[in-house]
Amino acid sequence: MKWDWIFFDADETLFTFDSFTGLQRMFLDYSVTFTAEDFQDYQAVNKPLWVDYQNGAITSLQLQHGRFESWAERLKVEAGLLNDAFINAMAEICTPLPGAVSLLNAIRGNAKIGIITNGFSALQQVRLERTGLRDYFDLLVISEEVGVAQTE
Repeated sequence: MKWDWIFFDADETLFTFDSFTGLQRMFLDYSVTFTAEDFQDYQAVNKPLWVDYQNGAITSLQLQHGRFESWAERLKVEAGLLNDAFINAMAEICTPLPGAVSLLNAIRGNAKIGIITNGFSALQQVRLERTGLRDYFDLLVISEEVGVAQTE
């Protein structure tokens, strides 16, 4: 059977997604040692926000800002600035998962390749460029851009 298209999720399918390391890296710029306990507290806020986003109860901007509100108050900075710094940190540490590039090479030329992801536009575009994988994909569908969250 020949497939015309093959679609992938991005996080932990093609790319590493280590939010703890990304947060540690981001908070270094604020002279904060981000601990495992801090990460648990962050996830206690972040995970329900993702559920609300996937259910259409909040916007991507509300999710991105809401997850950093308590840190923004503590550090006296805008939540949006923390979110931007986090996205940049995640893009910096992102690498393809083992075997991802060889898989894409095997598919390339045999089918069109796309990504469908709940990730945010800024991160998706930057990491595709930084990893050199942009040209592998014929289509990039990002829930933030199309207004519909990908279900889990």
